[in-house]
Amino acid sequence: MFNLPKLIMLILGAAAIWYGYKAIKREVSRARAQLRKAEEEKSGTGKVQPLAKDADGVYRVKDD
Repeated sequence: MFNLPKLIMLILGAAAIWYGYKAIKREVSRARAQLRKAEEEKSGTGKVQPLAKDADGVYRVKDD
């Protein structure tokens, strides 16, 4: 049914797919942790930054 080169290519393809899945899973986990940390920092301060209208009419964060 399978000759040896086809079997080797099938195994290499399966290994590449498996490695890619693991890499994507690791990256998603890292991104979720980074997002969680950013949300905690944002909610931890509870401070609303004041805005000031500049001469050009754009609201920007006011420097303290």
